[in-house]
This record gives sequence, C-alpha cells and structure tokens, in this order.
Amino acid sequence: MKKQFLLSCLLATLLSSFFPGQTGAAIPTSQDPRKPDMVTVYHATPDGKTKKIQTNMPLIHRASISPSGRFVYGERIGYGKEDPTIPFLYDIQTKKLMQLSGIAKWSNKQDVLYIRENGGIVRLTTTDGKKTVLVPGIVQYPVLDFAISPDEQYLAFTRKDEKATDSKGSAHLYIQHLPTLQIKKHDQYEWRQDKDALEEKYYWMPNSKKLFYLTKEAFKELDMPTGLKTDHKTTALPSYSSDMKYQYINTEQERYLLDLQTGKKNILLFDEEPAVDLSRILWSPVGHQFAAEQILTASPSSLDVYMLLFVFQEPNKYGNPFGSHVKSGMFGPYMYGKDNYQLIGWAGDGKSFYFADLASTHIYDFGPGKFNWETYEFYEKR
Repeated sequence: MKKQFLLSCLLATLLSSFFPGQTGAAIPTSQDPRKPDMVTVYHATPDGKTKKIQTNMPLIHRASISPSGRFVYGERIGYGKEDPTIPFLYDIQTKKLMQLSGIAKWSNKQDVLYIRENGGIVRLTTTDGKKTVLVPGIVQYPVLDFAISPDEQYLAFTRKDEKATDSKGSAHLYIQHLPTLQIKKHDQYEWRQDKDALEEKYYWMPNSKKLFYLTKEAFKELDMPTGLKTDHKTTALPSYSSDMKYQYINTEQERYLLDLQTGKKNILLFDEEPAVDLSRILWSPVGHQFAAEQILTASPSSLDVYMLLFVFQEPNKYGNPFGSHVKSGMFGPYMYGKDNYQLIGWAGDGKSFYFADLASTHIYDFGPGKFNWETYEFYEKR
C-alpha cells in the first residue's frame, strides 16, 4: 500500500510538471498508475528522409498535427471506465502543454483549432490564444460533432435535441458560413453511434462543394450549391485525392484507386500482391500522394494486430520509410495497440508528413471495466 501511494505521488509530481497553463477537469492521477512516457514525433518526406522530434508530451493516445507542424493536438484516454478522454494542445517550439476545454479538430490551412466546448463550438487561434464563439452552447441542444470544409468557408455540425421523444429525427444538421457566421439547418436524421471504434461522421469533398455525412443506416450527400440531398445505400464515407484525380475504393474483394478522368481501376499492390486492408489513409493537401496504415496480420494472442505504414506517390509506387524507426528491416511491422505508431498529418505544403510513437493502447494498460471484450474497444467519455 505504501509503495502504491509513493508511486501515485511520484506520478502526480511528474504530470504536474508537464502541464503548465492547463485548464479544465483535473486528472485523476491517484487512480492512474500509468507511466507518463514521452511522445516522439517523426517528420518524414516521401523519399524516406526522417527527422526525430522529441517532445515533453506524455501519455497521449491519439494525435494530429497543425498545418505548420508547430502544434500537436492530442487525446489521452481515461484510465478507468468513468474517466473521460482529455484533450491537449502541445507547442513543439516552446515545449508547453495545455489542457483544452473540449475535443478539437484542426483547420485545414491554419494553426487554428475548432473545439466542441460546453455544447457549442469555439475557434481557438493557437498563436495568441484568442477564442471566438461560433456556435453557442445550449444545454438541451448540444453539438455532437462537426467538420470544417477544406476551403475553410463552412462549418458542418450536428446538434441533438435532448427533448425529442423519437431518436429518428433528433439529430439536426447545420451548416455555418464562417465569414458571416450565418447558420442554416439542412436535415434531421437519427445519429449514428460509434459501434466498434471512433469514426468520422462527415466528409467534405476536396473542392468543398459537397458534404457527406453518416446517419444510423447509411450516408447522405448534400450538394452545397443547390442544397439538394441524396441518400446512398452504403455506410462508408468516400475518399478523394486533394486534386480530385483519384478516389480510393475499399470493398471486400479489392482496394484500388479509381482514376476519375479515365475510369481506370488501379489495384493497390504490395510486392505484386493485392493490398490487405488499409485501415486509414491520409491524403496530402496538395496533389494525390497519400500515407496509409495497413493491417498486416493478427498477433499470436489475438488481442492485437501487426501494422505497416506506407506512403504512395502514385498508384503502386510506394515507400516504407518507417522501418528503421519501428523495427529493423525493410517493412518494420509494429503492434497496433502496444506500440501505437500513428500517422498524424501532412504539412500544409504537401511536401512532408508526420507520424508519432504514442502511448500504448493495449488493454492491460487500462483499469478494470474500461475495455469492451465483445468489440475489443474502449469505453470512452468524450
């Protein structure tokens, strides 16, 4: 008991030194025995050159980087079932870490964060800390999620009517024109709850002319110029290159890049073999390069999987510049949960990208009751 108490005190001391200027709820360090290992960020170019960036950012399980590469937004999954996920902002230049007031997303072109705060949405300018309220919070009408258009002219968000007796129409889609802050309601539908893992609920077309959004049963398409809505039978959001040359298609049978001009299917191959599952791809903000996380195989314990990271310059012209940083060898497989390497974003000019060695998300690193053994996912309060 004495040893556990001393460990808790030591952990609290370590964490307090890493959180200058933090705001929001306190971290239950007395119930959280996890070691605050530092996050390592890698800055890489498609030709395989990498630069290691050591940070003072501890115990972050998810991350995304700002367009300039200066700031990292991170999320720490709570230790126990009732502990919430805590969002942070880290400045690589000053090495300062700040706890945020809510879950956030980056602007596509600027070092600006959009934060879901108190049931509404605020915009935070990271360079001066200025906050602007975009969507006021309403207790019985909170914002569930949101997405910023690539041209940064529009903010799509969904409110939930907590007083609604029927859930089928309780989610209300709004579009805000950011230059004027004018808001218009576009749809009512049933919200799609996360089933096995967190998933994106919106997808903006790279030209910002169409918004795709998930409902409980399928996804819809909103045409911005006309306001017309189209229902689609599939339940997957589309994925287009920034220059609108390719669309990534993922079916049970194959994975390929569809050339939108010629209609040609470019089957994705690794060493002349069809690609397995690309669990996540990040398109460059310029052109049609993309970095991807690929599921390789299940681990012997079946409680984790082995992954690979790739970057594609053209269909089937790819590289794997991560091996030397993860494990020796050309491909460098890593464990999805235990090692937890993640792509965290491209630089705004599209010439380089970032990946990070984050804190482990293995089931045994969390408290009892935090893990869903049926879906192998965490219970999260966001």
